[in-house]
Amino acid sequence: MDRRIVIFKILIIAVFVVLIIQAAYLQLIKGEYYYQLSEGNRISLRPISAPRGKMIDRQGNILVNNKLSHNLYLLPNEISIEHTPQSLLEKLSGLTGIDLATMQKNFLMGEQQRSAAVILKRNIPLEIKVIVEENSDELPGVLVKDSTIRDYVYGELAPHSIGYVGEISLNDLQQFNELGYDYKGGDVVGITGLEREYEFHLKGRSGLERLEVNSRGEKINSLGIKPPLPGHNLILNLDMELQHYVECLLQEQFNYLREYAENDPELHTPEGVAAIVLDPNSGAVLAMANIPGFNLNDFAGGISQDRYNQLLYDPLEPLWNDPIKAEVPPGSIFKLVTGTAAVEYLGIKAETEFIDDSGKYYLPNWSRPFRNWHKKGEGKLDFVKSIARSNNIVFYDLGYRLYLKYQGEKLAETAREYGLGQQTGIDLPREVAGLVPDGDWKWETRGEGWYPGDSVNLSIGQGDLQTTPIQLINIVSAIANGGKLYRPFLVDQIVNAAGEIVVDYKPRLNRVLPFRDSTLAILREGMYQATNSSYGTAGKQFKDFPIKVAGKTGTAQTGTSRPNHGFFVGYAPYQEPEIAVLVFLEKGNSSAYTLPIAANIFRKYFGLESLEGEEETELAPSPEGAELNSENQGNLLFQFLYEVFSNDE
Repeated sequence: MDRRIVIFKILIIAVFVVLIIQAAYLQLIKGEYYYQLSEGNRISLRPISAPRGKMIDRQGNILVNNKLSHNLYLLPNEISIEHTPQSLLEKLSGLTGIDLATMQKNFLMGEQQRSAAVILKRNIPLEIKVIVEENSDELPGVLVKDSTIRDYVYGELAPHSIGYVGEISLNDLQQFNELGYDYKGGDVVGITGLEREYEFHLKGRSGLERLEVNSRGEKINSLGIKPPLPGHNLILNLDMELQHYVECLLQEQFNYLREYAENDPELHTPEGVAAIVLDPNSGAVLAMANIPGFNLNDFAGGISQDRYNQLLYDPLEPLWNDPIKAEVPPGSIFKLVTGTAAVEYLGIKAETEFIDDSGKYYLPNWSRPFRNWHKKGEGKLDFVKSIARSNNIVFYDLGYRLYLKYQGEKLAETAREYGLGQQTGIDLPREVAGLVPDGDWKWETRGEGWYPGDSVNLSIGQGDLQTTPIQLINIVSAIANGGKLYRPFLVDQIVNAAGEIVVDYKPRLNRVLPFRDSTLAILREGMYQATNSSYGTAGKQFKDFPIKVAGKTGTAQTGTSRPNHGFFVGYAPYQEPEIAVLVFLEKGNSSAYTLPIAANIFRKYFGLESLEGEEETELAPSPEGAELNSENQGNLLFQFLYEVFSNDE
């Protein structure tokens, strides 16, 4: 036989021998291993949610926490060959009733990021969790995992400051990840308030478990866990008890004033009321309330479109945070700014005398008079008394003098030194800056020069001037503390889950006012007389007050045919200030209506007896709202207004 044929046969036999040996090895020795592979065992990456950081008030009360929820995921690498993502989502929607379009959108966002686990729906009901688990054989790659959602312990407490969360938008997803953070489609992020401002501290970092699972998604072995890192906790300057008291008081007075106005055709029904309480020596915000408000827990698990539309289109704008977003003329509060400019640049002194002989002020060559709030002339007044009386005629004259010497420049410059026309820097998102008009602004926007009437209007806080309540309380705080303009702030510290301080926020000076101590002393004396003299615009409320309060009232016109805003802003004690208080009544006719509110806030803070008939209620956890019981409060307010209205500016 040909030798080559023999060699070929030997090779053929050798190949068959090798194949037989290999087959025996695979079946007899490695058979169990490959059986497991044939059963579909694979590596699965399972997400572990990180709890979001808490918010805790200055006394240690937890205001925002987390509670158990369930999230629905799709694991792309565990989808069997019999299914596609689309077929699974359709089956899942049919079984559970979850909106298919929502799941498709979330899946596409996760797929674009190549996520090992794509979140389809957060906070699913328990019954859906049961349905998914009972049909797990038909839903390979679909997983329900325990997670947490926000628990706003007192849902209606400080909603505008605390803020709420929601699913991340495409815009935020892109922006946050461009900043180096690891967000995925369907993640929950802060939308408003402190939840938004401190998002990157509150978020935490999700964990991951590596599992060996079979074709049914059942756990075979754990291959390791990367534990989640909880978000950092915020320790707030807010005082829960004071915040609750202020909110109850505002709600009670708001309800009363609206009812009272509805029965008087000459009054406009108020559209909102807000209050701020802060430490003038640091800028720490102790309470900040805005009525009407809303319940944060409406947003915690995902708000319905109908409910959101109700809030969004409510004419009283409950979602709007007036303390930092209401751009309004300040009225007579601005006389403190005009007074500063008059003392600094015109040489006005405390004893400088003025004459108001008719309650009218005429500019040269103008036939239309500018009027005082008090229709009759008030005779001779020194400068301090003109602040206490909030006499328009005096401040018209000062505004005109400033115009003659400086046009519109010095008054606008003084306003900006006090921080007007700029954000205060408070640690809340979307604070507005307001507007301080001047000659350049007027020429650019209207193509007109700056006229004497512009300065006269500006001198009493009218015209095109726009300010926010937080700016106004900052002005009075700076006057009270001797000239330090602080950044208002709500968060005192950021701590980790172990209680270790991550960030310790110190009071931050925006600027030191460039005005003489003697100038600020004159303003303080004018505010003291406004609240402690028989002729002061707030004298009847504070004249015999147990703690000496200094303050300024303001009634701001919003147009010839529109209702006025009302303000009071003050501080106490007069000699050694501890707190500053602002009350803003939106389209509420007069500053007189703000005074009982401010007085009771001072009483609460200093532990004084409240007005007769007022009873406090305990702060109840959400969803049970807490209201202030006060049967006689409305009657007391009516009696007070009857007595004081003649002194209102």
